[in-house]
Amino acid sequence: MSEDLLALSRRRKIFEYISKSPGAYLREMEKELSLSIGDLQYHLHQLEKGGLISSHKEGRRKRYFAREEVRFIDREILSLMKTKTLRRIVIFLLLNPHSSFKEILAQFNFTKGALSFHLKKLISTEIVIKGKREKESIYTIMDPGRIKKILITYKSGIMDETMDGFIDLWTKIG
Repeated sequence: MSEDLLALSRRRKIFEYISKSPGAYLREMEKELSLSIGDLQYHLHQLEKGGLISSHKEGRRKRYFAREEVRFIDREILSLMKTKTLRRIVIFLLLNPHSSFKEILAQFNFTKGALSFHLKKLISTEIVIKGKREKESIYTIMDPGRIKKILITYKSGIMDETMDGFIDLWTKIG
């Protein structure tokens, strides 16, 4: 059945892109594959119905994954790590555990409100935990080993200069 689904070159091209870029979303694929939205939606629906891909809703975006290549429990974290701002905060916290709000804010060009929004999102998805150090809040990655493994395993789908530096550093020390 999967051979039949991938017999069409466009559909195979979409599936291969999703395999190489787990967590890809519709507009990203439209741009990268030069296909119309309608065409993409049709083929994505067929691939999902046929069981080759699955989707994960993240806010207003629907991200797609090759079903056999990305574990279900990794999809939410991977979806969030596709967002550059969240990824940068997570990498900072991996390298600087137990950082205060003020320390995180000093590293990024965010407003307090923006950082607070992003930290709440990471806390609500149980990627980050909030604790106390004297009178200030501190933030730490809940399961650093799992997050590092996901970042390294799926690096091809989320690579940028921040990730590249993190992976270089982590493979040298870890």
